[in-house]
Amino acid sequence: MPKTRTYSRSIDIDAPTDALYRFHLDTRNAPLISPASAKFLAINGEFPVVLGAKVQLKVKQPPIPVAQTWDIVIAELQENAIVVDVANKSPFAYWRHEHRFEALPSGGTRMTDRVTYALPFGPLGRIVDRVMARKQLAAMFADRQARTKALFEDPARSPR
Repeated sequence: MPKTRTYSRSIDIDAPTDALYRFHLDTRNAPLISPASAKFLAINGEFPVVLGAKVQLKVKQPPIPVAQTWDIVIAELQENAIVVDVANKSPFAYWRHEHRFEALPSGGTRMTDRVTYALPFGPLGRIVDRVMARKQLAAMFADRQARTKALFEDPARSPR
């Protein structure tokens, strides 16, 4: 396995844990919480996902000028607690994304994205990570979490 890095970010959302968990079981919801610059050309698989489910995404996202294919498998599920997807094919040499959900005493949920990843091309990939990829990943997940929070906390749009 290539040398990996881990990125983690949490956000508190005023929504029930089971609603956030169910939302993340349907990968077709990805466009709702992704940056506007990400164009989803195809999302194939079975929904809601189950343990071992395979999903294929075709996404065009700057700065890459061509669509990228992601073949992911659902590697772990714990009801109302965790959804883990691992990429068998992606622009990354390694990708594992954990969506964690923790009920808060207020009735809301702390949602944590934890990504373990490696860029391709060994030492060159590690340089690209230090120079730009790490910052892009942080910005993307900050945006995704803000969009998820806005979606669930806006009564007119909430998928609850």
